[in-house]
Amino acid sequence: MEGQCRSQQEAGSMHFIFSKRSYFTALLLLAALELPAPADAKRNLEKGEKHHGLSPLCKVETHEVLICDIMGNTAAAPAEVQQAPALPDIGKLEISRKKYPGTIVQVLENVNGQLKLKEDEIKNTNRLIDELVKKDLIEGLKKKSKAFELIYQKIVWTGSSYEGLKISHPDEFDLNIVLRFPFKSDLIKISPRNDVPGFVTIKNFKKALDTIEADPKWRPAYTELLKWADDSGNLLTNKVREWMESIVVKFSNEYNVGKPENKKIIVRKSGPAMTLWLGKLSIDVVPVFGFTSPPPSPIRVPKPMNREWFIVPKPLKGQTDIKDAWRVSFYEFEKDILRDYGTIKPAIKLIKKLRDTQDWKSLYSYAIKSAALWMKEEGGISGNEKIDITFLKLLKGIQTYLDKGFLPFYWEKRANMLRMNDVERKNLANRIARLIIKIEENWVSNPSYIGELICKL
Repeated sequence: MEGQCRSQQEAGSMHFIFSKRSYFTALLLLAALELPAPADAKRNLEKGEKHHGLSPLCKVETHEVLICDIMGNTAAAPAEVQQAPALPDIGKLEISRKKYPGTIVQVLENVNGQLKLKEDEIKNTNRLIDELVKKDLIEGLKKKSKAFELIYQKIVWTGSSYEGLKISHPDEFDLNIVLRFPFKSDLIKISPRNDVPGFVTIKNFKKALDTIEADPKWRPAYTELLKWADDSGNLLTNKVREWMESIVVKFSNEYNVGKPENKKIIVRKSGPAMTLWLGKLSIDVVPVFGFTSPPPSPIRVPKPMNREWFIVPKPLKGQTDIKDAWRVSFYEFEKDILRDYGTIKPAIKLIKKLRDTQDWKSLYSYAIKSAALWMKEEGGISGNEKIDITFLKLLKGIQTYLDKGFLPFYWEKRANMLRMNDVERKNLANRIARLIIKIEENWVSNPSYIGELICKL
């Protein structure tokens, strides 16, 4: 679970405080109020109005009896309880619990502030990462592969840590290693996939590669790169992943020689990435190819077209026979779209934390971000509104997408960003719908309740 919430008040869980002398009189009070036994309580709830939907936790002040729910909301008790005989003074019955202070805006700003990464953690982590990646990893990979030495272009940090959407400690990083083709890019053809929208195939790779075979500079790398093509001459995702895996493992084996256990790198496979673990830090290393020319239709062309877009060797779940499908990625453009847009990024972070607290495992982070991108474009959210409005609108928007069963990929409308079966999707849509009702009921009267739904104190 991402992120830990930090209490700003002294408090404990709900408990009652009264003297030993008043113990038995407290029992008399409970009896006088005719609180139902568990079986009776169920029948009373079914009647609907016996306790006005409130928990029978009462506070006595002179002859007036109030019933309050577990969140502290009070209402007049039913007539039969109001008519209960007056009781002698039994001392104070106190409730002690932690609360988020202030209005709903203040509560959400409070929670969002707790999710902010600590500057000293960021600086220390960045120092370690820069040293490992720039000094050791990249130079080490160049020594292990002539092809890597020649086609390596640059590194691009991606993911929530670099978008300002991270809600936990800065210990997980996504690193795109950008590679370049050893020939003019117009020699290959980028074709969109109709069977798997949001993916493309790189055709004519083998034919383009043959143009460098006789070049002395490229001859040592040609044999390595030739393994990336299938019989049709298409660029294969699995072969590029296997190549990257082999040289990363060779690098880590050499890097770990003579180092203590807590300084060694552990390598694990994870989707299109090789994950490097160094203590508690993890870096997902992904090989990608970048393009500055517009993507093929029906993939959306970014406006302005002033940055690179990438293709990623993401394996297709359950479709191991498709090995030439590359996922398109427009991370740099998405970062620009959400940059400086007021309360949208804070709202995304709040919903990510709400997801973790409520255990909505199937609602992954990119789906939340995708919903925000669409709602911003279509005017559902603007970022100019206060954090409470943006948060609630975005949450309702996500529930609507879940209810419909389709959340389009921002860059290719035919691709669905909801990765769950219908039963799981409907269950999650219903859970969020019920939660929205609770949030709206407590919006003004008890905003602390909403804060605790997101980030428990």
